[in-house]
Amino acid sequence: MSRPLQRFVDVLAPLLPADFADRLRSLDLASPGADPPRSPGRLPVCRFWGQAVASPQPLLAPLATLGPQLRWVQNPNYVAAPPSPGFLDNYGYAVLAGPGGLVASEDLALGLLLLGPGTHYPAHRHPAVEVYVVAAGEAEWQKGGEPWRRERPGAAIRHESLVPHATRSLAEPLLAAYLWQGDLATPAEIVAKQAHSGL
Repeated sequence: MSRPLQRFVDVLAPLLPADFADRLRSLDLASPGADPPRSPGRLPVCRFWGQAVASPQPLLAPLATLGPQLRWVQNPNYVAAPPSPGFLDNYGYAVLAGPGGLVASEDLALGLLLLGPGTHYPAHRHPAVEVYVVAAGEAEWQKGGEPWRRERPGAAIRHESLVPHATRSLAEPLLAAYLWQGDLATPAEIVAKQAHSGL
């Protein structure tokens, strides 16, 4: 397992801000996760996995190798109160390093977010500082009061602590690596929904 994960880290690190890249490179990829081993898990969104890893993006070859070992989960806050109908069928994440991950880490979480096509991941926030790197699929990203921006594979998107941010996948599934540093234990929460005119 550590070989494809090391290949993934080697390709991902140069795309990151320096503070995240340094922490990522210092991960001990030979250190198994502290939690008891869990079977790989699948969610409805995993129906898009093959499509997401099929494009020739540099991050995808090692991920395709790791695919069978991934345990896909969902934020318990979203399971308890889904932000929209169908969201849970089109959303999931897998932890590679950090709490519940394949590799132990107390100060950095590394994982993958998978969204089905046309999925709106509404504004949410968390104490951890976060960086996403788009691995496959263009998507629109928004943070704070800034306008939506379309980002392509290879783009890095940073979210500071507690800054609300949102994502909309487009015609293809979105696969993005995420890294958290700081408070790794507190899951994201959807912020108050805004009224939309005409709805």
